[in-house]
Formats: sequence, structure tokens, C-alpha cells
Amino acid sequence: MNKATSFLFLLLLTTQTAHAQFDWGKYSHSFPDGTTDNPSVVGIIAAVPKPNDSYWDMKASTDKLAQLAGDSLFRGFPLADIVARTTFDTARVHFFLHGVTPKNAAEYQFRVKEYPGQTVLVPWGSPHRFTESNRRDWPQMAYLGGFTAPLGHMISVEARQTGNQQLVGASLIAWVPISPAISSLYTSNNLDAFLKKLQYPWAKETDAGTGSLSGRVDKPSDPLTLPATNRNLIFYLTDAEIYSKEQVQYELIWDGQVIRPWQSNEYDNSFIWLKDYTPGSYRLNIRYTVQPQHVTSYYFAVQPAWYQSLWFRSMVGLFITACLGAGAFGVLFVRQKQKNREAVANKTKLQLELKAIYAQLNPHFVFNALSSIQGLINTGDIQGANTYLADFARLMRESLANSNKEELSLDKELQGLDTYLKLEQLRFGFRYQLTLDEAINQFDTSLPALLLQPLVENAVKHGVSALREVGLITVRFDKTGEAMTICITDNGRGFDASQPTGGFGLKLTHDRIKLLNELNSEQPIQLTINQLVTNGTEVLLRFNNWFA
Repeated sequence: MNKATSFLFLLLLTTQTAHAQFDWGKYSHSFPDGTTDNPSVVGIIAAVPKPNDSYWDMKASTDKLAQLAGDSLFRGFPLADIVARTTFDTARVHFFLHGVTPKNAAEYQFRVKEYPGQTVLVPWGSPHRFTESNRRDWPQMAYLGGFTAPLGHMISVEARQTGNQQLVGASLIAWVPISPAISSLYTSNNLDAFLKKLQYPWAKETDAGTGSLSGRVDKPSDPLTLPATNRNLIFYLTDAEIYSKEQVQYELIWDGQVIRPWQSNEYDNSFIWLKDYTPGSYRLNIRYTVQPQHVTSYYFAVQPAWYQSLWFRSMVGLFITACLGAGAFGVLFVRQKQKNREAVANKTKLQLELKAIYAQLNPHFVFNALSSIQGLINTGDIQGANTYLADFARLMRESLANSNKEELSLDKELQGLDTYLKLEQLRFGFRYQLTLDEAINQFDTSLPALLLQPLVENAVKHGVSALREVGLITVRFDKTGEAMTICITDNGRGFDASQPTGGFGLKLTHDRIKLLNELNSEQPIQLTINQLVTNGTEVLLRFNNWFA
């Protein structure tokens, strides 16, 4: 009795003020169904700190309920209405009696007991502490106190009516010991199976879409020897849902030396992923932060690679000695190789520029253009044929005149694109739009010559050629900080940029961009091709630091 009195006195000192400022948002609440539907419904609410949510286990049929079967108080009370939960650390669990306020507190009593031993922590008595009455999210209710117990123990809070002593609610919280358990091991050989399990954690291994896990190690407790080629080892934990990396800690020991002291996990999930380890013997120690005294150990070994063996190191030593003796020859060889690389780079640059000209005005385009002119003449549209022929001749002259220039002004580039799109529009009947950001001066801004036309030609050929009047091509020039972006979009059927198209325009454009970036690394150009969600393709060119 003295123990219970001291506990009550300490509880009054520590929680009399704290409960008035109870932060409901930091706790998870457990109560019978329908308790919070009406402020007058009487029921016990248990509030457990949210960091323990990941370890919660619904124990409506827990064996702890059997300890209450001999208590006459529970005769006739449905065990299904008892809230039974588990928690795993020493944080206090707070209890509230919903539906009880200062007005009707005398009509109810509560008791707190600890098992095993059925020690009475708080004897039967009416509640005398209450939550705030001006909260919008929770109504005022009786505060029964905050309690904790050692691992393996349980707290039982019961509430009854004062008059007929009929039980109106009960809540059980059990403090259960827990240690990490490894359910699966994954290596580089079955990394795909792990990724599928990570993507579909709720699905069974036999469900469609999760992939086969036949390569999983079925007995993770057995020692494991890994080849040197394996660069991934993943330990998948069970019996706990992990949502924060701070909930799991592990220590890694290599050949008797601690190479990673106890630290939190790197991932907010139920696995530990080890990568790029060196050969040797390892011991992995795992623990949950809430119970650091319970440690699970796992042993594994990594075999050395062939290049880490003694004979290979001896061969390397001999090779280094030979290299030092031939140092002078090596220096001359490197210098000559550098000169050859520069010569090849310049030659490749010239070849790519020539290829870009042929990609700009390839025989297919010339043939199609002449066929369109012939069709206009045959239909009697002499004026249209003359217009087409004049624009075609001007485009050829401009392309040939600019073919030996490394850069063109944006104004000339826009004129060339407009002429080209007009020619193709006469053939296919699509619509197009050229849009220039007002912040860009088209006369002072230059671009690599003949870089955009193959991309626009792809939009016509693979995008809108089959759509006729419904087709639409947009070319937009924008300024983003010091960078310039050019976006070419069409509403055609799209195409897979990773698959060959039968033409050379896109490949040559990639080659030119790669060469330009090597020649001018301070202003790199990026090319991205995306399939739109509905229909069509978006080609995005980004000229970094172009206005710097």
C-alpha cells in the first residue's frame, strides 16, 4: 500500500501540469470502436509514443488476456472489447477515460495493476485530473496517468461504474522484449529479387509481378562465404515495420577490428545494405534503438580476388620495375599519343560537320521536295510550285553558305527553320510555331551551325507527317538564368530514341554535342528526348552558361 501511495504522489507531481499540455499529435491512440463517435461514450484511450508505432502488434487475442480470466471483475465482459497492445521501450503510456468529465467523475472509478504478480499501482478511485476543456480536436476527458513497466511485464487499466461496479472498459499494454530477426539475405546475384520485394512489400513471393526469390538464402543463420565478385549483401529484417533509419543500428567488425561503430541505419526501411566490402571475415551486429541490450549477430566471409593474391602482387612488382626502366620511352609514347588524339579529334570534328550537312539536306529530302513540286505542277498549281521551288532553292543556298561556319546567329537559325518548316508544311499540311523569349537578343546570340535542323526534321518525319492538318510542331527558345533552353515538341505518335530510326540525323547530333562539349567544357550542351504522357515527343536542348 505504501508503494502505491508513493507512486500516486510522484505521479501527481510529475503529471499534474504536464497533462494539461498533452500533445496528442505525438502519440498514437488505441480505443474500442465507436468510443470517439460521441463525447458522452465512455471508454479507455491508451496513448503510446509514435516512435513505437513501427513495433506495434495488435494483440486482441494475446495470452496476456488469459491472466484476467480469473478476475471476477471481467465476468460477463467481452474480451473483444479490451484494447490490448504491445510496446518495446520504457516510454510512458498515457491513459484517458473518454466520456468522463468533472461533472460525472464521481460516477466512475478506475484501477491500475501490474502483471505478473497483480501488483496494484493505483487502487480503485474516481478520476480527479482532466484534459483541457477548450480543445477543438478532443473533448475534455479524465486523465488516468502515465505508466511504464519492465520488459516482460504488463499494465492493466480498468474502469467501472461506481454504483453497480459494472466494468465499462479495460486496456492492456505489454512491454515485450524484441531483437532483430533476419528473414532473408540477398546478394548481387539476386539483387533484382530484392528490388521487386522492396517495390511490392505487401505481396507474397508467389504473387505475379514480384519476381522469383528462388536465389534467396533460406537459412540466414548459417555462415555465408561470398566470392570477391559479389559487391552487395542485403539483410532483410522481419517482426518490425521500420519507417525511420534511427530505429535500427548496426556495427560492422572486419577481421576483429571495428570498421563501423554503432550508428543508425542508412535507409528508412527494414533492411541493411552492405556494399563494396574488402576480403576478410566479418561480423554484423544489429539492434533496435528501443532495446539496445538485445543484439543479433551474423557472420560472413568475403574471398579475396585473384588480383589480391600473393602471386599477382609479385607480378605487379616485376611489372613496375620494368616500367621504371622504360620510363623515357613511356614519356615519348604518351606525348605522341596525345598529339595523335588531338589530330583525330580535329579530324572527327570536320567529319561530323560534313555529316551534319548531308543530314541537313539528305537525298531523301531532296527527292521528296522534287516530288512535291512535280505534284503541284501536275495539279496545275503553278504558283504553289514556284513558291516551293524558290523556298527550296533559298534553303539550299543558305545551308551551303553556312556549312563552313562553326556558329550562326539565332536570327539566321530562325530564318532557316522557318523556311524548312514552310517547305514541309506544303507537303504535309501540319501547323508549326516558333517562339522566342523576349529576354533573348536574336541578333547577338549565336548557336552551333546546323544543330537544330536534324531534330526538327525528326519531329516532322517521325511525328506529324502522318497527321496532316492535325499535326503541330512547336519550337520554343527560353532564357533560364545564364542558360538557354530550346524545346522542340510534336503531337505525333512518338518514337523510342534508344532504337535505331534508319536515319543519321539524331546520331550525328549526339556526336556533334559530344565533340562540342569536349572542345568547350565550360559551356556544355545537354540533349534530352522525352515521350509525352499523352502523345508526342519533347526534345530539350540546354545550353549551359550560354549568356555568361
